[in-house]
Amino acid sequence: MKQTLIVTAVAVTLALGSARGNDAILDLLIKKGVITQREANEVREQADQQMAQTVEAYNKGKYSSWLDNVKLSGDLRLRAENFSFEDYRNTTDRLRFRYRLRLGMEYNYHDWAKLTVRLGSGNNEPAAAIDTGDPVSTNATMTDTFRKKSLYVDAVYVTLQPPGWNWVKVLAGKMDTPVWQPKFNSPMVYDFDVTPEGVAEQLEYVFGDKQQYRLFGLFGQYALKEISGNSRDPFMVDLQGGIEAKFGGNEKNPKLKTTLAGGYYFTHNLENGSYTMTDSPNLGNANGSGAKSNNWLSGFSVAYGRGEVAYNITDKPFLGTPALLTLSGEVDKNLNGDYEHLPDNQTLGWTVQLAFGDTKKKGQWQIAYQYKHLEADAVWDAITDSDWGVGGTDREGHVIKGAYCVTDWWQFACTAFFSEKISNRPNTGHNTVGAIGAYHGQDLLRLQVDSVFKF
Repeated sequence: MKQTLIVTAVAVTLALGSARGNDAILDLLIKKGVITQREANEVREQADQQMAQTVEAYNKGKYSSWLDNVKLSGDLRLRAENFSFEDYRNTTDRLRFRYRLRLGMEYNYHDWAKLTVRLGSGNNEPAAAIDTGDPVSTNATMTDTFRKKSLYVDAVYVTLQPPGWNWVKVLAGKMDTPVWQPKFNSPMVYDFDVTPEGVAEQLEYVFGDKQQYRLFGLFGQYALKEISGNSRDPFMVDLQGGIEAKFGGNEKNPKLKTTLAGGYYFTHNLENGSYTMTDSPNLGNANGSGAKSNNWLSGFSVAYGRGEVAYNITDKPFLGTPALLTLSGEVDKNLNGDYEHLPDNQTLGWTVQLAFGDTKKKGQWQIAYQYKHLEADAVWDAITDSDWGVGGTDREGHVIKGAYCVTDWWQFACTAFFSEKISNRPNTGHNTVGAIGAYHGQDLLRLQVDSVFKF
């Protein structure tokens, strides 16, 4: 018993000491005949176990309990951009340099609860929509004699998936666009920088002998404007359903992947006289006076269908990039009679895009071509692509893009937008100078050269 107590006491003492000091103490005890070599080895094992348990408990108590659940990410995009207009008397050509910075964090409370937070840069130009940021862009222009730039809340929302309910997720807050849309170079409904505010429910059902089919749905309810002293606050609802099917290959790299979706979104109270068009820099939709400071003519009731087919031509790369051919398309129709009955009915939009390659890893590249026809009132201009034309609707034309991954974290891209104005409305697509209006057919070349760094 006495010897056992001695061995235990020695083990505790050694657990608190250094490895070099422990060995010296054990060697001395063996030499004095207090313990045997076998007992010394047992003591070393006990001390190692106790030290490991202490370190693990300390890490979990102080750091691992939350740091292990955090995922950090971000990106910096540097951009050179040039506008070339057909008629210089109407709008002056322009060259500007911009950057976009985003810093994101995801925190997993549990398998069924996650918090997403992202900060982003914002439009700082004198002509920006409002001083507190831009709903369709996180770009900041290099201007104003090195003035300090702002950092805004780009997204902050929770994602909840009740335990055992793999078929439903609920998102609440200022969220990434939860609706599915193809990876167009110029999206039709939602600019990729738009982060809706409200609640959205995502539904999903996976089936098939290899889980190769997926049904999905979305119900999004978004607040647009809180108007003090007015009970007719504008809001938006988006409903979508679709199916995804995979054929051949494996789950992560199928030979053929097809996604089809259809939906309907509507806005309410856009015509409220207290809600003007100044929150977004985009242009295009009809309004009461032709001035941007006015409210919209009416709300939007847009039915849409969209799809994408991705085909792996071969498992072997082609000149360093996946031999992936992707065909995407979309049709949008505004069903609101207030817009359909205008003399120049401008309520239809459609697009098709063909891309080859991919840009996920070092050495990979992609080229893509898109044709886009987006009439003035086909979709709500405030949230659509800010890079199309001068931002918004009422243009048709071509988009050509090429991208190359220098490394896994560094990408170069060049995009050219060749577009012309569709309608004769003077308030869309160009600014007017003097008596010269912006009429049908006026061309615009918008060229962007990007360098993106991910971290």
